[in-house]
Amino acid sequence: MAINLTVELFGNSQVLTGQKLIDLQFLKPQVDICDVIQALGQRFPMLDGKVLDFGTKSLLSSYALNLNGVGFKDAAQIELADGDSILILPSQAGG
Repeated sequence: MAINLTVELFGNSQVLTGQKLIDLQFLKPQVDICDVIQALGQRFPMLDGKVLDFGTKSLLSSYALNLNGVGFKDAAQIELADGDSILILPSQAGG
């Protein structure tokens, strides 16, 4: 069974990749944020050290994750399901 996710990028991550929406598909029964970061790293190596830390498979502290537009969560607490949307946003937005 495949798990299909959408990753929406904001700020520098969008500028670096030239992408706003990224569709990811995983052919395994369970997927976590580490899997998502690894997949993003394979497609967009320019994110390493600027948005993501590929070594630890995590976001840099200046970025935050939002699941399905509902709320911000610690990556370790996120349980992903087919059809989920992950937003990667700068944690400090000016305005």
